[in-house]
Amino acid sequence: MPFLSEDFVRRIKLEGRDEALFRDTKLTGFVLRVRRRADGSLAKTFFISHLTRGADGKPKRRKIVIGDYATFPAEAAREEAQKMLQAVKIGDDPAAIRAAKKAQPLFEELVGDFRRDHINKKKPGTKKDYEGRIRRVLMPFFKGKRVVDITTSMVKEFHRKKRSNPTDANRGLAVLSAMMTYAIEEGIRPDNPCRGVKRNSEMARDQWLDEHDLPKFLTALATVEGAAGELIRFLAVSGWRVSEARLLRWDEVDLQRLVANLGDTKTGAQTRSLAADAAVLINRQPGRVGYVFTNRAGLYPVSYKLLREVLEDVCNSAEIQSITPHVLRHSAATWAAVGGAQAHELREAFGWKTLAMTSRYVSKSESLGRRGAERAANAINIFGKPAADVVAAIGKSHE
Repeated sequence: MPFLSEDFVRRIKLEGRDEALFRDTKLTGFVLRVRRRADGSLAKTFFISHLTRGADGKPKRRKIVIGDYATFPAEAAREEAQKMLQAVKIGDDPAAIRAAKKAQPLFEELVGDFRRDHINKKKPGTKKDYEGRIRRVLMPFFKGKRVVDITTSMVKEFHRKKRSNPTDANRGLAVLSAMMTYAIEEGIRPDNPCRGVKRNSEMARDQWLDEHDLPKFLTALATVEGAAGELIRFLAVSGWRVSEARLLRWDEVDLQRLVANLGDTKTGAQTRSLAADAAVLINRQPGRVGYVFTNRAGLYPVSYKLLREVLEDVCNSAEIQSITPHVLRHSAATWAAVGGAQAHELREAFGWKTLAMTSRYVSKSESLGRRGAERAANAINIFGKPAADVVAAIGKSHE
C-alpha cells in the first residue's frame, strides 16, 4: 500500500487496468480510486471506507466520497478524511456532515457576494485590481470548491503553484484572505485558512532611468508623435501614477494656477502642483473637453495597451532595458531627491499619503551622493595608494 502523497497521486498510472484502489499506509480508511475515462484520461477520487452496522445488525463496509483530485489536493483530502474518520469514531455521521457542507456556497458564489458587499465600495483602480486578481489568480484554482472546504493546505498549494510570480502570488493571497475574513463575518466558515501562510520574499522595485539611460530614453522619445508619446513625456516629467495621468480631464486642470484638482487618486482627492514643463505639455494638447491625453477628441483616454506598446518601442529605439510606465514615476522621484527635494516635498509632489514611501528615494539620493564622493576621492587618490588599497585606506585616514 502506498502513502497517498501529492507526488504519488500526480504521477500515478494504470498499467493494463481500467480501475484500481489505493489504500493509504498511514491513515486507515483513506482511499484513492483511479478509473480510466473513455478518452483515456484518469479520474482520481478520494473517499473514506469504514465499517458500520446494517439494519440487520451485521457489519458492512461503507464508502463516503471526499471529492475528486481536481478539487482536493492530496493533503487537503487527507485532512478531510481525518475529520470524517474522527466523526465515525465519536458516533457522528460523516455523510450527513458532507450533505450539510454541500449546502454551503461555492467559491464563485462567495466572489459574487464579496463583489457586492466589498469590492464595489472601492475606488475604480482598486476594484480593477481586485477583479483582476480574482479572475487570473484565484478562480483557476478555487472555482468549484466549497468555501467551507478550503483548507490551509489548499491555500499553501495555491501559493506554491504561483511561485514563479511571487508578487502576484502574494497579492492573490491577500485578496483571498480578505474574502475568507468576509466569509467568517457572514457565518460561512469559522476560520481564515490564509492565516499563517508564509508570504514570498519580494524584490523592491528600484528600476529607474539613471544618468546613462535617461539621455538615450529622452532622445528616442523626442521622435515619437501622437497622444501616447505626449502622455509618456508627461509621466516622465511629472512622476504621476499612470491612472492619474491617463484619466486626467480638462475640467480638473487650472493652468493659470499651475495645479490639477484630482478627484479620485489612490490616496483620495488631491490638489497636485504642476511643473512648468508639465503645464506646457498639457497646454499643447489639441482639445479642451474630456480627457487631456486622447486620440479620440477627448471621448476616450489613451489606452494602457497603446501606452505600453509605444513605451516598449521607445526603449528598443534607445537600446535600453524595457521599462513599465511605473518606472517613470520611480525615475522622477529619484531625480527629484538627487536634486535636493526633501521628504515632505516628495510627498506633496507625487501624491503619497505618508512620508514612508519618500524615504526610499531620499536614501537612494544619499547613496548616490556617497558613491559620487567615493568616485571622486578614488580618482584623485590624494594619498597615492595602490588601486586595491584605496577603499581600505578611507577608513584609516582619520587614525
